[in-house]
Amino acid sequence: MKKFIRRLRRMYSSFGLVEQSQIVASTAVVVAMVTIVSAHFLLNEKLQWLDFVSILTVGIIGYVSVYFSLKYGRQLEEQRHELQVLNSVAEAVNHSVELEYVLQSSLQKVVEVLGSDFGWIYLTESQWLVLKHRYGTTTNFFPHQTSIDDVNTGWIQKPYHWPSGNDLSPIHSLTLDEEGLRSWVSIPLERKGQFAGVLILGRKESEPFEGKPLSLLQTFGNQINVALQNASLFEQVRQSEQLYADLYEHTPDMYHSVNRDGIVVGCNITESVLLGYSKEEIIGKPLSKLYPAEQVGNVQENLRHLFALAEELRGVEEQMRSKRGELIDVSVNTSLVYDSEGKPVLARMVARDITEKKRLEEQIRHAQKIDSIGNLAGGIAHDFNNILSSILGSASMMRRKLKPDDPWYSYIDMMETASRRGAALTRQLLTFARKGNVHVRPLDLNDVVRETLRLFEPSIPKTIHVEKELSPGFVVVSGDEGQLQQALLNLCINARDAMAEGGSLTIKTHAIELSSIEAARVANATVGPYATISVIDTGAGMSADVQARVFEPFFTTKERGKGTGLGLSVVYGVVRGHGGSVAVESAVGVGTKITLYFPRIPEDRLARGKKGAKHIPRGREHILLVDDELSVGVVGSAMLRDLGYSVETVHNGAEAIEIIKDSRNKFSLIILDMNMPRLGGKETFRRIKQHLPAVKILISSGYSDAMLEDDNFMNEVDGFLQKPYAIDEIAYKVREVLDQNGSFSLRE
Repeated sequence: MKKFIRRLRRMYSSFGLVEQSQIVASTAVVVAMVTIVSAHFLLNEKLQWLDFVSILTVGIIGYVSVYFSLKYGRQLEEQRHELQVLNSVAEAVNHSVELEYVLQSSLQKVVEVLGSDFGWIYLTESQWLVLKHRYGTTTNFFPHQTSIDDVNTGWIQKPYHWPSGNDLSPIHSLTLDEEGLRSWVSIPLERKGQFAGVLILGRKESEPFEGKPLSLLQTFGNQINVALQNASLFEQVRQSEQLYADLYEHTPDMYHSVNRDGIVVGCNITESVLLGYSKEEIIGKPLSKLYPAEQVGNVQENLRHLFALAEELRGVEEQMRSKRGELIDVSVNTSLVYDSEGKPVLARMVARDITEKKRLEEQIRHAQKIDSIGNLAGGIAHDFNNILSSILGSASMMRRKLKPDDPWYSYIDMMETASRRGAALTRQLLTFARKGNVHVRPLDLNDVVRETLRLFEPSIPKTIHVEKELSPGFVVVSGDEGQLQQALLNLCINARDAMAEGGSLTIKTHAIELSSIEAARVANATVGPYATISVIDTGAGMSADVQARVFEPFFTTKERGKGTGLGLSVVYGVVRGHGGSVAVESAVGVGTKITLYFPRIPEDRLARGKKGAKHIPRGREHILLVDDELSVGVVGSAMLRDLGYSVETVHNGAEAIEIIKDSRNKFSLIILDMNMPRLGGKETFRRIKQHLPAVKILISSGYSDAMLEDDNFMNEVDGFLQKPYAIDEIAYKVREVLDQNGSFSLRE
């Protein structure tokens, strides 16, 4: 009885307007019949048989019409309500891209339409069932972390209702049994034809979901499937838009859009970061704000060309100004946006930072300029060395003929000293031009410091005080004098530039022994004897960041045009090339100390190379001297004859080939100049070896070029004599080559 009354209440509460009208009409019929019968009884009129049949007929017809009207009206009202709900769900699916909203509203409506008490929607995420929405309960249908591959959840991938005749004992929360769950139905949800989730409805009654409710549930499920598909498409579109936005915002180039009034209407994050402004400080402001004052006129002219003449910019180089005041070189390209009338209304601009490119171009131009100067310097040094060869050779011979108390002796000594200084200058020129041989010999670092300061002091302003503290005695290393002077000169120049307001420059030399502890503090150093040169200034000093990059090529803290960034990198290369190390100590506002460490050698090796040796080696062998410079040939042959040798002189390679053909095996040694017209020194060497394979050849040059960098050629020659040379130098070298057994290497 209670169940019947509950059904009546549910039916009554769900009556529509049509049903209510039909009930009113049928009630009127009943009232009319009762009134007719009552009137007859009140008037004491007897009902005739015909009256009774008429009243009965009206009543039957009325009740029949009411019965069928109620039956089919109820069905029509249910269908109308179902269509309204389906239409609202379809509208939500079609007009909303918010999947959560669509799922929530769809679940609520389908529970109400099908007269259910509970509802759940689960979607799959990485093979797990994840609850998205529930209705009528706070309890989940499935336990936490239920897999779609679980054997107990196989029913979710097809329509299923419980209880049924073939129960699969599906899993669900036991709490729902306590809440009164007695029956439920489920349908799978799909996305792109693949299982994507499940929709579940439950009742507190044991009455199963069959027939029309099940088909209606499937219809709602189809709408949810459409929503899932739309959500998937929307997510793809959103990801694509996000990708485009990220590409626009974070591309290496600066982007901004400008209207006809020259106002920036949009920009990307890259522009904001590079220029140091926030987006709000750029958007809505004139484009000219991003340029230095001297560029504003060009910017306005470019905008005129863009909007008045519709001429787009391609690769226009400009300079933009950051908020910090830094100038940034940019290459600008534009594209125009047109209105319906074909007039440009917006200019999209791409500004590519080419500051580094411009810097590299400047470095390349500078390197090319340095290379050109180097080639010129190398050529001058070569000619100068030939001149010095004649002077130095003549002076050295005359000095040998005079006694020290001769009044002319001091002048000859002065000529020889000046020639040697000139030779040192040419070696520096060749080192600068990267065309000089590494002329390694024992050197006193004190002499290197004195000679370098003699060259440097004329360029020092009076506001800088220079002091040298040289170690007593000799501080001997094995090195190239020109390279060491260049390294020291670069340090002195850097120190001078660091003291724009004046200061003190101190150069010190020391002979030290590095212990294991001390060697560990100096990069690339080992335990043992070292000679050091320290250059100390009281200039601006360097920060830790600058010190970390100070030896990088092209790194400079000087203003543009005032430094190449090569000075200290050359110092580092020279020191490392001599097997040494460099240590830097600096503090901002205090000054800088740079110490060069070179392996030290015994002092007696320096004595062997000092001039003034009384016993110069001599000989009686036959020598061919080949040199295109007439003065060099005259002086060179005179020195060799003075040393006891018989000499023949020719002035080019062709003459040398002819003379050896006529006098096979006549010469014990050939001194061959490397730089000659017509037939060069290398080709002359090859041809001589074809005719006289065993003859010893001593090559000589005041200018080293690429032919001396050939390893095969270096292994074939017997010795090298650097121009200019004095009589003692040619004497030792000639004797060394004539007496040696085996091959010579130019790297020795």
